[in-house]
Amino acid sequence: MTGGGYTARPSAIMGRGRDGAEEAERVRAVLRDVREAFAAAGRPMGDDQYGAEMEKRYPVMCEGVIGAFVAYIEELEGVGEGLRVTAATYRAAEDPGA
Repeated sequence: MTGGGYTARPSAIMGRGRDGAEEAERVRAVLRDVREAFAAAGRPMGDDQYGAEMEKRYPVMCEGVIGAFVAYIEELEGVGEGLRVTAATYRAAEDPGA
């Protein structure tokens, strides 16, 4: 779509939306690896007083790391969906009868 000093190409916008979906899939695979690493680690802190103190905080730290991945995936998906909607809006503006 052209007008007002800019050009929007719905196909390019849609492509960026697909890129976001692909990145979300890649990050999901990394998250699976991270979860497997946490599961395989078991109790990595040891049995001394420092390890015992870290052990108390370990579940919260794990949840924080996993939560950050989940939030990032949700953002990627949201941006991707927003770009798909934007591309559809531009297409509809270019060809209102379609």
